[in-house]
Amino acid sequence: MIKDFHDVPFDQTDAEVMDRQKIRELLEYERYTRDNGYFDQEAACYSDDATIHVSWFNGPAKDYIAKTKAAGGGGSKHKMNSTMVWLNGDKAIAEMSVTMLSPRQQIDGNEFDLVSYVRIFSELKKINGQWKIVYGDCIYERDSLLPTLPGANLQLDNDEINQYRESYKCLCYILSRSGQKGDQNQPGDDKPETVEKLYSKASEWFFN
Repeated sequence: MIKDFHDVPFDQTDAEVMDRQKIRELLEYERYTRDNGYFDQEAACYSDDATIHVSWFNGPAKDYIAKTKAAGGGGSKHKMNSTMVWLNGDKAIAEMSVTMLSPRQQIDGNEFDLVSYVRIFSELKKINGQWKIVYGDCIYERDSLLPTLPGANLQLDNDEINQYRESYKCLCYILSRSGQKGDQNQPGDDKPETVEKLYSKASEWFFN
């Protein structure tokens, strides 16, 4: 009996290929609407009871979208590439590689970019013939703070930044500058057990 969604055989029948393509398009469209401020269209990508768990938010997708809208979209941009999809009837799991460019900010008068490398992890269901996201999470790989001008003297509080998780410590550092606190229990490559926990929980949902 298959217990891990990764073990589902790769199926190239027309119906399976079409569903995987629809899901990839949905996930890319959701990020496009998020980046460009089309919040009603973004909300339509989710089921009514969808939930989201990321570094700065954990709760209903509708509240996540409302907070993003209130912040003027936040200014982040997402560059997507490979997306893997696993299907089991009217359920699906997807993992999409993303480079996230946060809004340009300043430290000590120096302008810099926060670049985060993540995998957006989604659970989806086909509802009334349409695929919808029912759960969204994020697997963090690593991040960087990059001065926009080469040679800029970027001064950081190393004691603080080294307290954070290796896979998203720069993100947590920037969140702290705005009075927010990054969740230190996110799935991340620096702690494989956190990723395995996410996969195990997703597999249980996927096969039930």
